[in-house]
Amino acid sequence: MRADAGFGNLERVQRWALVVRRAERARGRLRWWFAVPVVLLAAVAALVVSTDPVGYGVPFWPFANVADLAEHRVMDAVTAAARSQGDPARVPGAVAADGVEVLDTRLHPPGGDVWLRLRLDLPDGARCREVMVLGDGVQVSSRRVDC
Repeated sequence: MRADAGFGNLERVQRWALVVRRAERARGRLRWWFAVPVVLLAAVAALVVSTDPVGYGVPFWPFANVADLAEHRVMDAVTAAARSQGDPARVPGAVAADGVEVLDTRLHPPGGDVWLRLRLDLPDGARCREVMVLGDGVQVSSRRVDC
């Protein structure tokens, strides 16, 4: 049998000290370089979407308030009225029958497109939207404008 060459277990302590490694800090810094731009991009996208959540198709809580939800319900009714009409020229009358004030209408006969400027009465006041109904009535797009 062979005897230990040191005092007690001092030799073993020294071996354990050699096993301890330093933490690599470069990986943490690399994560920050990717995380910060992603978070900034998400914040900018959220700000843009919150300007017109109905137009971007995201009328729910983080982006929309109660008036936006009411505006979305009215625009669903406008979309349903536009899709139910066979002739694009009848769309303004159908939209006005739903309680929406039609401020201006323009018909584009070659393609059968209809451009409408609508005024919606909502809980926080009146809002206006420009609505474009393409000839087949399937595609309805809108954007918020000043009244």
